[in-house]
Parts: sequence; C-alpha cells; structure tokens
Amino acid sequence: MGKSSSMASLQIITNCPMCDFKYDKKNIKMVDKKDGVITIHLNCWKCKSSVMMVIMTGALGITSVSMMTDITENDLKNMENNYVEYDDVLEMHKFLESR
Repeated sequence: MGKSSSMASLQIITNCPMCDFKYDKKNIKMVDKKDGVITIHLNCWKCKSSVMMVIMTGALGITSVSMMTDITENDLKNMENNYVEYDDVLEMHKFLESR
C-alpha cells in the first residue's frame, strides 16, 4: 500500500465523534501498518477524546472500524514492542475465574 493510499484512508474520519471538531493532521498518528491493515490513533485537540481506527484494504475496497479509547499518545509510545503473550491471556482468564 503506497503513501497516497494511506493518506486517502485517513480521509475516512475527519471530525471527532464526540464534539464534531475537525481533526488536525498533527493529532493523527499511525500506530501500525502491515499487510493492508493500518491502525491509527486520532486525538481531538478540543475535547481531548481519542479514537483508535483500523483501516483494511481488500478486493472490495476500504473497510474501517473505529472505537473510542482512553489510550493516550504517551501510552502508544510505551506500548511499542510490548506484546500480549498467550500466557498473559491465560493468566488473566484464571484471575477472572477466581473472583
């Protein structure tokens, strides 16, 4: 996927879903990009809400899924190279079952 295709994908959501303020391009960060899937984080300058969006390209065009989040830009920096392992999921499952 080329740079122009990535930029076209960013045009899918242009306003904050909470306050309808237009996103500033400097508050849109690409989190990950691989195999036709782009994950971006959008932060609203006005109301300070954040959205995580996954944009997928395929034979039928562009599909996107977005959700409100409390993840901040600093959280994203701290998450680099920190992956959830299978054991982490099992440990959490055991913990929740014991409650």
